[in-house]
Amino acid sequence: MDLYCTRPGCPGPLNRIDIDEEQLRSIPQIHCRSCQMPLILAGAYLPIKPLGQGGFGATYLAIDRYLPNMEYCVVKHFRPEGMNEQEVLMAKRLFSREATVLQKVGNDHDCIPDLYAYFPLEVPKLHYPNQTQEHFYLVQEYIDGEDLEHELRRLGPFDETKIIELLKALLPILDFVHGRNIIHRDIKPANIMRHRQGKIYLLDFGAVRDVLATSKWTTVGTTGYAAPEQYHGGEVYPSTDLYGLGVTCLRLLTGLPPEDLYDAYNGTWQWRDKVRISPHLSGILDRMVRLVVPERFQRAQEVLDQLNQLPRQVQLPPSSKPLRPPPQPTPPVEPPVSSLSPPPRSVSSPLLVLGQIFFMAAAIGLWVVAAVVHLAAPVGVSLLLGMLLGGWVWFWGRTWLRVSWLAGVWLASFMVLAWVLPGLNWRLGLGSLMLGLVTVGMVTLVEWLRQSLR
Repeated sequence: MDLYCTRPGCPGPLNRIDIDEEQLRSIPQIHCRSCQMPLILAGAYLPIKPLGQGGFGATYLAIDRYLPNMEYCVVKHFRPEGMNEQEVLMAKRLFSREATVLQKVGNDHDCIPDLYAYFPLEVPKLHYPNQTQEHFYLVQEYIDGEDLEHELRRLGPFDETKIIELLKALLPILDFVHGRNIIHRDIKPANIMRHRQGKIYLLDFGAVRDVLATSKWTTVGTTGYAAPEQYHGGEVYPSTDLYGLGVTCLRLLTGLPPEDLYDAYNGTWQWRDKVRISPHLSGILDRMVRLVVPERFQRAQEVLDQLNQLPRQVQLPPSSKPLRPPPQPTPPVEPPVSSLSPPPRSVSSPLLVLGQIFFMAAAIGLWVVAAVVHLAAPVGVSLLLGMLLGGWVWFWGRTWLRVSWLAGVWLASFMVLAWVLPGLNWRLGLGSLMLGLVTVGMVTLVEWLRQSLR
């Protein structure tokens, strides 16, 4: 199996270990071949795959060797290399805060990952073996899914329906978190995970702030998604998270990064001309991303109340991808009708079916009597057969294809056939039957192609 070294700067982090499951459960420790960093963390967790890297640490997919099925978990590692003492202290506080919050809310809400463990690890430095360095690890529940930033890149911009579903899934989570006096402060697509079964999770509480805390924090958040009050290191509020959620929705709707949507000169968000959504939802998103705190929604429940007032009859567009300016309105075009289209309302389906059966049965029956039984059809019978076929062609064309001139086309073809076929015997009846079927089939195909190419 593969085990990954979590030490920053390790020259060979991938370690291929030839060991069976029984040995894996009993061995005391395994060390990295390149830097001698312990690979079994806290005696239980084995990183097997890197998932991502951020400003303060890295994230790994790991297994817990003491669980019956060696189930997956996520190991987050605080990486102190390259930081000064003040940055290290701040990052340690953030990391510790995330563990505290996950313990406080994760186990009480099924859409926030549970905390499994939080521990330090002291090891020799990479190039200075006589000096030690402290690393910090946090182990939490693994969510088998994809964050919304990757989903956006894979599937493209969201439509209005998906945005409404996202808001209705995420706002109750924020309402719960805010009810515990906690502000997330880093709402963005990368911190929202969709499970393979569709459930939405809120991740990465490393930037959270307990509103009861008295200490001032250095600005933490993601550029573009962070509310203006965060940049000034001031107080944060539940509306601060709603601002980040609003920007997240704009990112997912347009597919564009926040810096391409925000007009810094005028201090406004320019996004409405890039999507097509209902005015009601547009108003909700505009209010969520107001720059002035009192002008925003103050609580997540207020946004939910507005979403529940969305008109039920609103016609959602088929796509919310960036659009060109809408063209001038054109007169409505009658929807195309193919040979499989339902009959007009004036003609009921049972009558249409009975008419088809009658004409086809009469035409085929007469042909069988005239051409097969007697082997020679008088001219009168052939003409009667032709008239019945003409009526059937006209009925088909008028009710199904809505082509009133179809009978005329068949009549002209029938006259040519009568002139070409010598003797006007049973061959006229057989020819008229085949001609009727071929005429209907060809015109049906032409009409279908014409309507499809519109």
